[in-house]
Amino acid sequence: MSDRERLLVSRFARAIATYEAQATVQREAAERLAELMGRHFHVLGPRILEVGCGTGLLTRRLLARFAPAELVANDLCPDMGICFANVPRVRFLPGDARRVAWPGPFDAIASASAVQWFDDLPAFAAQCAEALPPGGLLALSAFGPETLREVRALTGRGLRYPDEEALAAIFEGRFQTLERDRAVRTLAFPDARAALRHLRETGVTATANPAEPWTRARLEALDADWRRRFPHPDGGLALTYEPLWYLGARR
Repeated sequence: MSDRERLLVSRFARAIATYEAQATVQREAAERLAELMGRHFHVLGPRILEVGCGTGLLTRRLLARFAPAELVANDLCPDMGICFANVPRVRFLPGDARRVAWPGPFDAIASASAVQWFDDLPAFAAQCAEALPPGGLLALSAFGPETLREVRALTGRGLRYPDEEALAAIFEGRFQTLERDRAVRTLAFPDARAALRHLRETGVTATANPAEPWTRARLEALDADWRRRFPHPDGGLALTYEPLWYLGARR
């Protein structure tokens, strides 16, 4: 495991107890993904793989909507397994989805708010295609380049997110596109401290530099700069997310 992956694991493990209270946009993305899947997925008692299950925002919706015979819930962070202890029909599979053996085949592969962390999405597309039969469903939500644009502009740090076109192009060679969608959601926070707490409690600050702690002076400077450059229309500070959705059928 790389240093970056170890940092991701530790940050997400610490966020387990706070994630769902803060993950407003991620919850909406999971709900929308399950809704879009319902238009195209009608297999009785399917086997489903969920990549990057986290605390189970999407998992619970997949169980309720599709009644799978088995749902394999994968996450890089092994501590997430506590969220699925004794949940019927759910098998937790810890580890990096790009490296662990998938107990396929599956009827569908789903992932909500996770694949933007992957550095080789074409390889992931190939891996998904191998685990699905012709017509098998791939259903993803990810985040686009507008996501956390304020943080990126203010600190110079952040992920490089694919846009809607780029995300679809990665999968369209192996999948026939069924659905594409995007939205922009802007949250408001009273100050920079609250915005940073939101990020920390969803594990999103895993790209931050631990060698540069937020001192009082740095935090005050960030707050002033944020208010000047990115005020929210309703007051406070703006923080933007751009959820993307892609659904495809295996060619």
